[in-house]
Amino acid sequence: MDTCVPAADDRARGLADRDRSAAGAPARPACRVTAYEEELLRLLVRLSYFREPGKQFRLASGRMSDYYIECSLTTTNPAAIPLIGALVHARVPAEAVAIGGPTMGADPIAAAVAFHSAGTGHPVAWFSVRKAAKEHGAARWLEGSAKPGDTVVVVEDVITSGASLIEAVRKCREEGLRVRRAIVLVDREEDGGCARAEKALAEVGGDFEALFTRGQLERAWQAARRCS
Repeated sequence: MDTCVPAADDRARGLADRDRSAAGAPARPACRVTAYEEELLRLLVRLSYFREPGKQFRLASGRMSDYYIECSLTTTNPAAIPLIGALVHARVPAEAVAIGGPTMGADPIAAAVAFHSAGTGHPVAWFSVRKAAKEHGAARWLEGSAKPGDTVVVVEDVITSGASLIEAVRKCREEGLRVRRAIVLVDREEDGGCARAEKALAEVGGDFEALFTRGQLERAWQAARRCS
């Protein structure tokens, strides 16, 4: 375990250190980010990773799986929100002015990034990609602070096939946004979703990154079982 993992007060100071770095002050120690990643991984395993030997879970696709990931239990948790905000904001390209993705999974992530960014030299607004376009008013796919011509990041909580992320990128481009990067919290490492997302982003001049993989969650879950 990383000895740099911060307690609650240390975490707050670490976030402030990052903000000063973004504003041009000396950067914080590199181990801070590692500590945030390790703490967020622990929260994901404890709150969002459902795995019981011998039990099967029915996924949204209809197929059965021996594990289930429910990221919303972490992305809406007050202990995780500042970690998500800091870690994702650190991966937002300098030219990006907004972040968002498919509602509802992306919403708490995008909001955490926007809130964190307010105290930095790189403020980032957030938006949400609707499941269906409005039937009144401007009839847009998007809600929130993103307008045609903006460079944005598309975010998602979990990627499996990549279909919802790629569709969100398409909708953003239809609304006149330039998608510079896509970031997901967890890659399930199934159905080729990561490869599809990388290809789709490359075709529009962007790139793709996942903060964690299912393999990382599984190893952390196994380690926690051994310690219990």
